[in-house]
Amino acid sequence: MRVISWNMNSVRARLPRLLALLRRHEPDLVCLQETKIADNDGFPVMQLGAAGYHAVLHGQPSHNGVAILFHDPTRRCDLWTFDANSSSREVFGLARVSVMPTEVQRGFPGDPAPREARVISASLGKLRIVNAYVVNGKDRESDQFKLKQSWMSALGKWLQSLPETTPLLVVGDFNVAPDSRDVWDPEGLQDRIHCTNEERAWLKDLQGNRLRDLLRATTEEPGMYTWWPYQRDAFDRDEGLRFDLALGDAAVVNLVKRVWVDREERRPASELGNPSDHAPLIIDLAEP
Repeated sequence: MRVISWNMNSVRARLPRLLALLRRHEPDLVCLQETKIADNDGFPVMQLGAAGYHAVLHGQPSHNGVAILFHDPTRRCDLWTFDANSSSREVFGLARVSVMPTEVQRGFPGDPAPREARVISASLGKLRIVNAYVVNGKDRESDQFKLKQSWMSALGKWLQSLPETTPLLVVGDFNVAPDSRDVWDPEGLQDRIHCTNEERAWLKDLQGNRLRDLLRATTEEPGMYTWWPYQRDAFDRDEGLRFDLALGDAAVVNLVKRVWVDREERRPASELGNPSDHAPLIIDLAEP
């Protein structure tokens, strides 16, 4: 079972790359962050359906936005066969999906920023998946930094309250580099946003005793970055950080085969358009 988590920094800007990613990896689940589009404002449901994926969405215009794509090869079809009078809901209705996601939830109880589309979750078979886009925080003196603290605390409380009868996988852009192994310049970026002791403590509290960093369950290797700024040729210099995480409970840890980063997706490729500043995080699991 292959799961991909990717902050695509706009689904409209990155659609050719997303479709290429699906063809290249054929994942079972894809969790997208920063889709930056309202659910009813042109999310590429038809194009994804033609590629064999059903999408559940939680979006808003221009900012934030999360989605989960579920692979269903029975839904592959020729876009040109669609009736021009058919709505996307009719063509890609849930009745057509052979493996249906259940318990789809947008947001979470106690969210201190409920109008921001940052969390979507669902169950597929025996797995509960939570896809999160954590508040950036901006800087220590900003209201956004205080919001980040309260938001991560509330998310952590909800995650800890979820039933333990189903394996729990939490993925997304956490906007925190967990420790010095996840920062290209630990000394230079010490106490800078995303690398502060406070944020790292908030992340540990969110994980609690239930959730473990799946990358660190498989390797202690440093430099497994998932984000590089566009400036200063940072990708070519490998001046990156690891923001995109996969967290799992004990049941998921036992299923992990490999956690890795598709760095090639971050490279410029003119035929597919400009890349996101994030690379996809790929989690390979044994079937739960």
